[in-house]
Amino acid sequence: YQDIPVPEGDHIADIDAKFYAVAFDRHGRLGWKTPMIMDDDPGYGDAHIIEVLTEGTDKRYLAYLRRIGVSYIFGGKDEIDISFVLAKLKKQFGIEKMLLEGGSALNGTFLAADVIDELSLIYVPIVAGEEGKPLFAEGAQKAFRMRGSAIKDDTVWVRMEADRDTAKEDAP
Repeated sequence: YQDIPVPEGDHIADIDAKFYAVAFDRHGRLGWKTPMIMDDDPGYGDAHIIEVLTEGTDKRYLAYLRRIGVSYIFGGKDEIDISFVLAKLKKQFGIEKMLLEGGSALNGTFLAADVIDELSLIYVPIVAGEEGKPLFAEGAQKAFRMRGSAIKDDTVWVRMEADRDTAKEDAP
C-alpha cells in the first residue's frame, strides 16, 4: 500500500451513509474486507464502518482502510479518549446515539468515561453451544423455560428450568 497517499488526520470515506458501525481498534488490527458490514441481521447489514484508532497506527493499515473505503478517526495519541471520540462522531458523522456491544474492557472504558445513559439486558432462555461463547464448557445448545421471576429494589431474579421436551427432540 506504499502507493496510496495517507494525509494526516481523520478519513471520512462515506459521509452520506444511512447508518454506521463504529469499531474501536486502538492499534489497527481488524481485517475488514469491505467498507460495510455484510450481515443478514437488519440491525447491522450495510452499516458503513468507522474505525476508531490511535495516532500511532501504522500508515500501511491506514492506506489499506482508504483503499477499501473504510472511514477512520483518531481518538487519541496512545489511548482512546471516549468522550473526545463521541464528540468527533457527532460532529463529523451526526451520530448522537450508539449501541455499545463491546467486550468487558471497552464497556469498562465507556463506564469510566460516564457516557452510558441506559443499560438494557435481554434474557433469552437458551444456553449457547459450540457456535457461541458457551456459559458451560463442553455444553451443547439447550433450551430453558421461565420458571419464575422477582424484582426487589434494582435486582431482578430470573429462574429457568430445563426444557426437557426440546432436549429429547434434539437428542441423537
